[in-house]
Amino acid sequence: MKVSELTLDALRPFITGDDAPVEYMSGPKIVNFFNLFGIKDEYSKDGLPGNVSRNEYARITLGKVNGKPEFKLLIEALVDSRKVENPDEIVDFIREFIKHDGYYLEKNELGIYKVSGCELDDPIAIEAHFEEIKSQIINSIRNARFFIWVAVAWFTDKDIGNELRKKHQSGINIRVIVNDDYTTQKHGLDFASRGIEYTKISPESPWGKKIMHNKFCIIDLYTVIHGSYNWTSNAQYNKESITITENRDVAEEFATQFIQLKNQKDA
Repeated sequence: MKVSELTLDALRPFITGDDAPVEYMSGPKIVNFFNLFGIKDEYSKDGLPGNVSRNEYARITLGKVNGKPEFKLLIEALVDSRKVENPDEIVDFIREFIKHDGYYLEKNELGIYKVSGCELDDPIAIEAHFEEIKSQIINSIRNARFFIWVAVAWFTDKDIGNELRKKHQSGINIRVIVNDDYTTQKHGLDFASRGIEYTKISPESPWGKKIMHNKFCIIDLYTVIHGSYNWTSNAQYNKESITITENRDVAEEFATQFIQLKNQKDA
């Protein structure tokens, strides 16, 4: 779900509680609210991230969530009876705002307000990266909330490996597939000793040598990192590229390929 900049401006007061018929929210409460929808900010001793005002932070962060699946849930939360005392009053405002973007806010059979509309199909967001690729991969790993599945020909980069280890320790499901060859045997990271599911695929087959040459990562069944970049210590010095795609259908296609690779090893 994605709305216009005008709609985002109109929604902002219903987050902060300024000039809107909703409860005033302090800076920490605003941060906590957005963190329910995929944002990972912290309210520090210096105040809001970027040291901005409550209203500016709400507007900036609305823009970050806009266009993601969580945005629909955020809109529905604004008229959730568990959050506000007067949802029927507030819904008239929200409904008026989002109708300009082709969305509707109506009660379902349980009396809960839900968003519907003509643009609810999951959009595809694609970013191409040719510089700072390692940093992009690490940032994506840090944003993972549920699972990370990695299938790369060679994995020797200790910095990326440590980020996966930290996520594993936090309870996130980590699975790694690599080639079972000389590079992995001599330089590969020892994921198995850390309790991480670690699969090595032999390049040998009845038809000769066929290495597993994939380089992709699936995060939370929504984000896919894919490109020429192997997760090795030397790759950061090469001319490489990756794309970061956000779309559930695309992620499911890569997840299917990952499972096929895993089953191929287990067969």
